[in-house]
Amino acid sequence: MNILKKLTLLLAILLIVSGSDCLAQGANRGSSDTEKALKTFINQFAAAYSNLPKSKNKADVLKYFDREATSTRFVFNIKGQAAVTTGNFAKFEGYLNHIIRANGIELHYNVSDIAVTYLDAEIATLAYKVNYETKEENGIWVKGLETVTMALEKSGSSWKIVHWNMMQVEDEKLKGTCLCELYLSEADDGEVVAKTTIPSGKTYTTRFDNFVFRTSGSGKVIRVGNYVYKHKPSGPLYVIQDGEEIEIAIAKSKKEIVLAIIEHSLYADSCARLKTTSNE
Repeated sequence: MNILKKLTLLLAILLIVSGSDCLAQGANRGSSDTEKALKTFINQFAAAYSNLPKSKNKADVLKYFDREATSTRFVFNIKGQAAVTTGNFAKFEGYLNHIIRANGIELHYNVSDIAVTYLDAEIATLAYKVNYETKEENGIWVKGLETVTMALEKSGSSWKIVHWNMMQVEDEKLKGTCLCELYLSEADDGEVVAKTTIPSGKTYTTRFDNFVFRTSGSGKVIRVGNYVYKHKPSGPLYVIQDGEEIEIAIAKSKKEIVLAIIEHSLYADSCARLKTTSNE
């Protein structure tokens, strides 16, 4: 083989190798660009969600989801209780409506460690961590850690979330001693007014509740706002939920009934202990 043929062959080999490298670099660069876009997508979603109490615009959040999206949520709360719920687009929209209607809520949804775990032209999966904190009435209501995995599908030129799993562990939910002052009526069916001071984040909130007692058969029916309770002469106290009687405590007197309702029902999530005074 003469020198010219050797040089021609060598140049062809170099062009093939060079072309293969360029194609590989182009593919890697495309994949890298898509991963960056997906991470930006998640950060923008998190920002829109955190801003919802101020913006009141649920469309800013829902635009990241497919309308057929589904979800699974595992929560391990501060009481040591675990719960698993499933959801869909409609339920998530309802949750966003609740946030919009509520007063004084702040959401902090801080995303970190976003990792794209699978990626092709039409489908992607990713995972990330969240430090979340919800404030209500200027106090910390709950904060904790959340691990999220998501499946996304390409819809036209944009991505949509089609399924997401959340594993949420409550780190703090302020719960402590509640102070309760009772204004008792001497009459058997007289009303009772309770002034209860409960932990609410970094502050305390005072609530006034009116307990209306009515005789029903041999027992009592007690109404507090939208809640209804039933007390039997032998002591059991029940809350009525969806037509069912659920026992919450044993109480012998009107005072014990009111305190049991406050501690075990109305403010069960806030009151670990109850200190009382009464004005009879």
